[in-house]
Amino acid sequence: MLGPSCGFKAAPKAPAKKAPAKTVKKVAAPKKRVSSFKSSGNVDLSKWYGAGRKLYLPGGLLGRDELPAYLDGTLAGDYGFDPLGLSKSSADVLKYREYEIIHGRWAMLGWLGAIAPEALAKAGAPIEGAVWWQTGAVALGGGNLTYSAAPFGVFENPLPLVLFVPIQVALVGAVEKYRTEGAGPAGFAPGIGDFDESAFKGLDTINPGGPLDFFGFADDPEIFAELRVKEIKNARLAMVAMLGLAFQAIVTGEGPIQNWGDHLANPFGCNLFTVLSAGERVATL
Repeated sequence: MLGPSCGFKAAPKAPAKKAPAKTVKKVAAPKKRVSSFKSSGNVDLSKWYGAGRKLYLPGGLLGRDELPAYLDGTLAGDYGFDPLGLSKSSADVLKYREYEIIHGRWAMLGWLGAIAPEALAKAGAPIEGAVWWQTGAVALGGGNLTYSAAPFGVFENPLPLVLFVPIQVALVGAVEKYRTEGAGPAGFAPGIGDFDESAFKGLDTINPGGPLDFFGFADDPEIFAELRVKEIKNARLAMVAMLGLAFQAIVTGEGPIQNWGDHLANPFGCNLFTVLSAGERVATL
């Protein structure tokens, strides 16, 4: 074989032609939203979810084998409570849960709406119909309702009741229609920016998240599971509180802030027992 030892030199190779460099267009990555809550990694969800969760009665009074099969601990706030057997299947549980959480959210807003106006009025704000069960009477009597956006002042609502109620019903109906259909209009949300109608597709009808979660509460699944428990517990408490406000108004004929102030001023002379035993007290509803 011929090689370098024979005195022959290999012809130099022509330099390889470099392929022209391709221009790659860089696409900016979508901006990642930073959650307002940070998972500590120590969230114990076993006491709220699953077979070992807490029940509404102690172990000696209620065995886990006595729980109905459809209460399996997958939903937040499932303590195995259904003594009347209202649900017959998992589908019934989901339906009643939707009713419960929606009513609970309204109750939380309603409780705040019953407390805040009277508290502002006690602080000196000239609010008409500040006591929650007198608000409708002011409107029915031809008066204009006033709203206080503390500390910016008091704003009067010039709309009569015959216009105010239909507008309110239409707005609430539109929100419920969007929620039940899993849809929504295009808009803008802080931390998210502009979004279109497709942002609502495929979202849950009870906890949709998406553009409605502009603080990023549900970004961490553990935090989200814990927040669902907190929401349902506060929702149930608010529904009981609204029922208490109704009975309180019937019995005392006064607002909750007034009742609370009277009790703080004289705890032993103004409480549940003294109110119920006072025969001369007549409700003014």
